[in-house]
Amino acid sequence: MVFHIGTVLSWIDIAAGIAAKKHGVYPAVTRCVDAVHFLGPITTKNIVIIQACVNRAWKTSMEVGVRVMTEDLLSADRRYCCHAYLTFVALPQPPLATLTTSPTTEHQAQKKQEQQDSAAVKAALVNSPAARRYSFSLPSANKSGSKSDGHSNNNQRKIQLPAIEPITQIEMERYTLAQSRREARLLQASSESKLEEDQLLSDVRDQMRHWNVSQINHPRTQKLPPSLVDGSPQIAMQATFAESAQLVLPQHANSLSITFGGQVMKWMENVAAVSASRFARVPIVTASDCLTMRSVVTRVFRSSMEIYVFVDSENLVTGKQTFTNEAFFSMVALQPSPSLSPIKTSLPTLFAASDLERSLSEAGEKRRLGRLQQRRELVEREMRGVLQTPTVERDEHPLKDADT
Repeated sequence: MVFHIGTVLSWIDIAAGIAAKKHGVYPAVTRCVDAVHFLGPITTKNIVIIQACVNRAWKTSMEVGVRVMTEDLLSADRRYCCHAYLTFVALPQPPLATLTTSPTTEHQAQKKQEQQDSAAVKAALVNSPAARRYSFSLPSANKSGSKSDGHSNNNQRKIQLPAIEPITQIEMERYTLAQSRREARLLQASSESKLEEDQLLSDVRDQMRHWNVSQINHPRTQKLPPSLVDGSPQIAMQATFAESAQLVLPQHANSLSITFGGQVMKWMENVAAVSASRFARVPIVTASDCLTMRSVVTRVFRSSMEIYVFVDSENLVTGKQTFTNEAFFSMVALQPSPSLSPIKTSLPTLFAASDLERSLSEAGEKRRLGRLQQRRELVEREMRGVLQTPTVERDEHPLKDADT
């Protein structure tokens, strides 16, 4: 039985968070996750081994590399499974002076604690954890117990993460590549094509929210004529729409009341699997806030599908809704169990009804080429590592060319 990939994504985020915490002296949260490529399956007969380390640290952010391997319970053979790069951002915290107080009477201490608790509860009700992913501030705690005077930010310690000093050759390579990836992310974020893509995805999110309302009067029973190209059945993009609402409970958040990024990725993978299953109809690989995840199949290849997922956060007290996350998932349609090979027949044709749907689907080919290039580079680096470390065994798997 293939292990649920969403759980592995959650484990990856936890391991990376531990590495970031051990290196930094500040609270840190997941800022972004680069593409995660699974080169082989994880089954219930495997032990999962996750290794994480900080590759490079800048002033307030750091890149953490995570390597996942599996070990067979019977043969003890190890196989390289996947690799991921996560960026964590350090958050400001109060100065140490605010954490210690002069001796006070029991009544004064109790009154001060009540004021601090009241301020903390108010902040928790007004600000949603998902909306505070990128910035966070703690209620001021001064000796008089008074409210903030507007200069509390000046009392916080300035953030400066410790620098990474690479020693070995592999550490130097990771250190250099981390800077290259950071520059590529910053360049892509400011590029004109990125702005166009952001606008396209913004329009797509509005359309998917409309599907959420219109589904009541327009069920998924609409049939389309066969494809004019190869005669395969056509399925409308809207018919693959899926939605999931999740309640953020204390176990889903860290000590700063910020939802774990890995937990959100797990929920996103779940709803992506629903969209993929609705399209292929075969087995698919891959207490303050309410998170709603919406997904839709955007591009179909021979045996794999690309699914777009985005997340909206709703504060259950204020009713404020905020867009928080988005991702593209690539999922593979498998042959009937116990086989783990992709299906031999081609998937149905995806029908894009509107110009917006066609634009999103056409852009999927460019995203696919980028994924394949990243996969090739990952395999090449792994082969070089195998030559240097002969104890690590690699195994070819039929999913390696699934995104075709």
